[in-house]
Amino acid sequence: MKVVYTIFFYLFSLLSAQAYDFDAKVISKLGLKTITIYTVNKEEPTCDFAEAPEGCMGITSINATKVPCRIVISDADSVLYDSGIYKKSESGATIKINGNTSAFYSVGENRPFKIKLQKKADLLFRNDEKYTDKDWRLITDAITLNTIIGLKLSELLQMSWTPHYTPCNLFINDDYRGCYLLIESVERNADCRINVNKKTGYIIERDPYWWAENQYFETDYFASSKGYRWTWKYPDEEDITDDQTSYIQQYINQTEQSIYNGNYQKYIDVESFAKWVLAQDILGTRDSGGSNLYITKYDSTNNSLLEIPCLWDFDSNFQIKLGFFSKIHDNAYDFYYHHLFNSSNKAFIRAYKTLWNRIYPTLLTDMIEFIKNYIQSNEGKALDLSRKYHFKRWDYGVETVKIVDDGKKAIEWFNSHINLLNNSINALDDINSAIHQIPTNTNADNEVYSLTGIRNNVNHKKIYIKNGKKYIAK
Repeated sequence: MKVVYTIFFYLFSLLSAQAYDFDAKVISKLGLKTITIYTVNKEEPTCDFAEAPEGCMGITSINATKVPCRIVISDADSVLYDSGIYKKSESGATIKINGNTSAFYSVGENRPFKIKLQKKADLLFRNDEKYTDKDWRLITDAITLNTIIGLKLSELLQMSWTPHYTPCNLFINDDYRGCYLLIESVERNADCRINVNKKTGYIIERDPYWWAENQYFETDYFASSKGYRWTWKYPDEEDITDDQTSYIQQYINQTEQSIYNGNYQKYIDVESFAKWVLAQDILGTRDSGGSNLYITKYDSTNNSLLEIPCLWDFDSNFQIKLGFFSKIHDNAYDFYYHHLFNSSNKAFIRAYKTLWNRIYPTLLTDMIEFIKNYIQSNEGKALDLSRKYHFKRWDYGVETVKIVDDGKKAIEWFNSHINLLNNSINALDDINSAIHQIPTNTNADNEVYSLTGIRNNVNHKKIYIKNGKKYIAK
């Protein structure tokens, strides 16, 4: 009997070791696509991190190296895409670390990346030339369902653009980096992403990390606070002219004044603004007042309005007290929503309620059905297998947590939250909005950070701004 037990435990140990073999051939059999990146001379993408100037917030990556590379995407044994070796403007790509707190708090080298191809391609293989682009992102949210669920809600709300994605396993120079979402980046592409006029259009971000950018501008609304400024997604910051900056700055100043005066419909696409905040309320996001709020203006004529085209960043889903609104409702300096909900002009609040009443009858069923179907899909099962490797690779200690557990938690949230939120929305008065001092309930609020949101005992640089110039203290 002792011999039998010895053989059993020997075989078990072999199976256990094989279960977490990080060899590409093993991981490629798990069912997700495999992205293999080979950098020139095996150079590792690096960056520094900088703390916000006094009076600002956050920490972000700076001085990110842009490393030339070759990218190969495979499905099991089949190569689907090969960028070729790096040749500027001809083949290959560059990769660099991208992100703010997501990059800073990442485990090991499991960091978000930005990829720029030298030749356009559709890395999601949709068999349509219109989807080709040079700019792509690899984000680390494949180990939760947050982004996947958030983008489904984006589709239900019919946002102007919902980014497409695929979960994958990533190797860099034969080192397994874990599960990622390969996703379209926020860029101008009239055919398949954000459509603004190529010559006179704008994509800008309301950005708390403005202090780390080379180009930014401020408007009157934020003149009394260093917390937020506007930064550029399109045009590229090196291409921006003084006239372009002056135009959009003046237009947003007029918009802000119109919100105060109650005639904002002349300047903003009311429905798109309502969709964005309704999504935050449905998902219960804790940091909806943070970054990743993008604004577009199709061109520099009075025929186009400011629009919010998309949702992005779902890290804090499901963290608000059940049935309550997201935090952005109540803070007068967290964008314009506090004023829009409390304006004497009730067009915004009516648009918000109309949207809600349109999707409410089927929202709960739609979300639960989507989550259940995703968990049972081939992609969901493959992601479940791959997450175990990810957790083991980065020593999370939770490799036994299954994707079905995350799905159950999300379903429990929607089951409890949606009907309670309906009561809160219906309680909004079209004449006098009753949104004041909305409390939140989140464990994260009990965590201890510095005033700039940084944990104690970390080694990073700090940016100072003096007389309009930036200095980095090393």
